[in-house]
Amino acid sequence: MTGFAAALYQNLPFPALIVDAEAHVVSHNDAAARAFGWNRNGQKPADAPIIDGADVAALLARHAVAGRENTHAFSFRHDNGSLFEATAHVIAVSDEPGGARYALLLRSLLSGGSHGEQILLGQRIAAALDTMNEGFAIFDQEERLVMFNRSYKERCGHARDAVRVGATLESIARASLRVGMFPGVQEGTPEAEETVRQRLESHRNTDSGGSVFQFGKDRWIRGESHVAETGDIVALRVDVSELKRAEAALEEKRRDYLSLLQILPDMILRFDRNLTIRFANDKYAAHVGSTTDELVGRYLPDVACAPEQTADLMNIDSYTREAPVRSLEVCTEGPDGKEDWMFWTAVAIFDESGVTEVVSVGRDITEAKHQQHKVEAQTNELRRKNEALDQFTATVSHDLKAPLRHLSMFAEMISEDLHRGEFAELAHYSDHVRKSAARMRRIIDSLLEFSQIAYRITSPKPVALADVVRDALVLLETHVQETSGRVDIRSLPEVMGDPELLKRLAQNLIGNALKYHHPDKAPVVRVYSQHNEAGIAFVVEDDGIGIDPQHVERIFDVFQRLHRDESVYQGTGVGLALARRIVESHNGVIALDTTYGPGARFVVTFPQPVKSRGNERGRLG
Repeated sequence: MTGFAAALYQNLPFPALIVDAEAHVVSHNDAAARAFGWNRNGQKPADAPIIDGADVAALLARHAVAGRENTHAFSFRHDNGSLFEATAHVIAVSDEPGGARYALLLRSLLSGGSHGEQILLGQRIAAALDTMNEGFAIFDQEERLVMFNRSYKERCGHARDAVRVGATLESIARASLRVGMFPGVQEGTPEAEETVRQRLESHRNTDSGGSVFQFGKDRWIRGESHVAETGDIVALRVDVSELKRAEAALEEKRRDYLSLLQILPDMILRFDRNLTIRFANDKYAAHVGSTTDELVGRYLPDVACAPEQTADLMNIDSYTREAPVRSLEVCTEGPDGKEDWMFWTAVAIFDESGVTEVVSVGRDITEAKHQQHKVEAQTNELRRKNEALDQFTATVSHDLKAPLRHLSMFAEMISEDLHRGEFAELAHYSDHVRKSAARMRRIIDSLLEFSQIAYRITSPKPVALADVVRDALVLLETHVQETSGRVDIRSLPEVMGDPELLKRLAQNLIGNALKYHHPDKAPVVRVYSQHNEAGIAFVVEDDGIGIDPQHVERIFDVFQRLHRDESVYQGTGVGLALARRIVESHNGVIALDTTYGPGARFVVTFPQPVKSRGNERGRLG
């Protein structure tokens, strides 16, 4: 061996030896001397092989053939006679005259070894383990503590004094109980024994994946156990207090979030791209007659109240990243038969694949809708009143001027004749003044009636139209007798309305039918009802002179007279205008049937009829 090779051989950091076929030492370096307890310049007697076991020659030969890249475990004999285990490379050396030679390069000390080597190995292992934040300990098969690091002892808190080599896991657990490391558990109680049992069971259950338990005030430990090849149990203790505090904070926020969603007056619903419900608050669950637990996981169209109306909101393909929000008003019929209005707003949430889920909020706007309808009704009522006021103003500016002009003209003529002393025409002029004043009075009375009577309805109630028509005929009795007319009345139903206004409606319609009759024959008026999709039709028809269809719109305006000669057909032109006002105040419609002839037929339709007489039924809303 050259000087360089000899120096390298002696200064290798790991033990190196050359032995013969029987494992007698031929040569060794300083590291080998330290490992086997030899003096530096000592030599092992040739008759004491360093490898323990039978047929050592075959063992060395077999491992040498395996190649120098492989390491093999051997049981070596120490200088003091003890055995220790280590791994070594076996390299065959060229045969010498005295027989085969093998170089042994020891790599890992498994057990035993010199006292110095053991101390050095233990110090290195302990130093390495002490750098870990996780607690590390090894228990033997009798659950006695073999070794542990600093973090393991610190994780035991006030029971750290019980942590020492040879201590059992049960003794450490009971020491922890004594110093109060398990909050709320008193030593000597059944709960204490159950706690000890759980800790031992968790330690022994190496396949459980670990468990988390509270250990001391505001501290949480995650314990894991793993079985080593030697049968020892490696225990790990990880302080997860910060994680538990973070989880508690998240849980508190989750509860706050859920509480907020539950106390909101709106309905909250979340569903995924497959229309599977992922969350629903109590408001929505109550709306669909279910519970939140029952709804989660359900297919949304199966539980939605109005799937046809809300189909647009459930159409996942309709949401885009540019327009992720959709809104919709939905009207359904409540359990009491009334309309329920909901305003839904849905927002889509996207991932790389498209819509991942939709969060929708539903607000009950039923009351707002009712208020809106009320305002609309009031607006329509105001519009009708304004129209009446406009007509009244136009009438004052036009129709009232004619009798005023007559009054003024004949008053001047009377004044002039009196000034000249001519009295022959005074009586004639006075008669014109009287007639003009009477006409003005009739016009004013009609205007007052038109402006006021149509808005007297306050509390509608069921009214029998048959009774209304009979009362109207009592008022028209003289007119019927003067015209020798006949009024035929058939079965009539009930409607919701004001009896006085409906009586005036019947009086006007029947009165017009009697008034505009053929001069050469007595009038016949027929009053009856019909049912159609719009409701109940109240019909008054006659065989009189009729109305040209071109005047169908004019006849319902104030002071629109088709016959100017009041000596033949007297009136102010307010009757049909007043009839339309009464009908509109009952949410109805009045129309002239232009297909009917001879004579005139007026049809009043009352929508949503209520209970009628006989076998006829209807409703009014």
